[in-house]
Amino acid sequence: MAVVDQYDCPDKTGRASSGHLGAAARIQPTTVAMLVWLGLLAMEIIAVLALCDFRLFFTLDDAYIHLAVADQILSGGYGVNAGEYSSPSSSIIWPYFLALTEALHLGAFGPLLINVAAAGATILAIIRLVETSGLFDGVGELPFACVIALLLVFSASAVALPMTGMEHSVHVWASIVTFAGLVAAARGFAPTSLHFLALVLLPLIRFEGIAFAGAAIAAFALLDQRRFAAGAALVIVVTLSGYVVLMASRGLPLLPSSVLLKGYLTTLDQPASELPAIVRNMLRSVSTSYGLRLIALGLAVAWCASLLRADRKVLIVLLTVIVAVGAHLACGQYGWFNRYEVYIMALAATALLWGVAQLKPRLSALQWSRVKIGVVFGLGTAAIPYMTAAVISPLGASDIYEQQYQMARFAKSFYRDAVGVNDLGLVAYGNTNYTLDLWGLGSEQVRKARMAEAYGPAEMAALADDHHVGLIMIYEGWFEKGVPSSWTKVAVLETRSVTLSRQNVDFYRTPLADAAAIDAALRAFKATLPSRDRLDIITP
Repeated sequence: MAVVDQYDCPDKTGRASSGHLGAAARIQPTTVAMLVWLGLLAMEIIAVLALCDFRLFFTLDDAYIHLAVADQILSGGYGVNAGEYSSPSSSIIWPYFLALTEALHLGAFGPLLINVAAAGATILAIIRLVETSGLFDGVGELPFACVIALLLVFSASAVALPMTGMEHSVHVWASIVTFAGLVAAARGFAPTSLHFLALVLLPLIRFEGIAFAGAAIAAFALLDQRRFAAGAALVIVVTLSGYVVLMASRGLPLLPSSVLLKGYLTTLDQPASELPAIVRNMLRSVSTSYGLRLIALGLAVAWCASLLRADRKVLIVLLTVIVAVGAHLACGQYGWFNRYEVYIMALAATALLWGVAQLKPRLSALQWSRVKIGVVFGLGTAAIPYMTAAVISPLGASDIYEQQYQMARFAKSFYRDAVGVNDLGLVAYGNTNYTLDLWGLGSEQVRKARMAEAYGPAEMAALADDHHVGLIMIYEGWFEKGVPSSWTKVAVLETRSVTLSRQNVDFYRTPLADAAAIDAALRAFKATLPSRDRLDIITP
């Protein structure tokens, strides 16, 4: 049996899609996309370096939480502090990927390299899929192909997303390659091992992936790939069960603290709401620009599915994506450098292009011209948040450098003792001293207290005493009930903030601290700050 490339499948006529185009014409959209992406990514990294005094930083402090967890995994633990279990990671498997890069001593370059590779592979997968579907077939389609290629770079957030240092670039890749597997199955070809890997990774890399993974497994079964579907389902069930057992053995909840404390489906942010969580999330979806863009893309895919309903296999593929879109509208999140929803936006955009390609032979020249205009307008509108994210990403990295990195320097190089924070990440990563997370991502005690609505100044003071914490660095405004009266404010770190929730970090001394030692550390630290930062030391 001949081996068929995972994307270069014949179309319904038996010919290779785009086969009547010259080789140069077929390769041009891919070349354009890759060159544009590489150029923009290089500019992004250069801008970050220029703003961060020639140091490379991610746009989110959360990335360093995963690196801290990875270090603890290598030491036989799980969390951010030695000997204390916690579950701050938003992904099941991402910390284990980073444990491999940490073992190679790659540091922050580990997640960056993985994300850049995933982003590049995603662009290649999408462009090759739409090329081989026949979307760009015909005379004079090259300008349309190049515009679509450019828009797809942003639709997948291939410029901004890798700079978050998080797992989302891999999630986008897994979603697109799983869709490519569905397309291959619909054309009568067996999905490959790469499709299998992408499918089983979906729920392991992000919990949101469970919805698309479940829908895809059902679709593969309906597309006469029952063994493939059963095998993927078995691997997913076994790995998720293993994760549950592992968390239970460590006394940790099924879902990580980041999901429990930040998730839209929790009632922590709206304890008095009588509306079901899913209803509240649907209302969020229809009231935000992100949700409305996703709804518009989903309706466009549904339009294609309606017109193509006579083709059962095509209908199955498109309905699978529509189910995933609906699941995100009901349960998903948005924002934070647009990283939460990018996988479903990229998936819906890819499904739309593929669906339009199936419609193309049925359309007149005038109808096709109108559809092309609509597609470009739709994808362009959907890509706006990711273009914006690419522009502000260097500023986000600069914020991390000027605030969290400076806090980490103070904790590790000047104070050199246990500290308490509410923004976990760089302070904990590579810190041999204890880091108390007063917000709850890296502390089960705090998480449980917050979720039980039994958390305030008294509990904060007790935790600091229990863990022998003498210095606290927090956003005072995050704590509506205030801070313990026994703590003394000793300094304020003032930073320029574009993307962070607070510009200023408040430093407190607890009763356990040596006042003279903290004052000396603060004064030594102040002399080393970047010119854009300011440390106001409060004298008694």
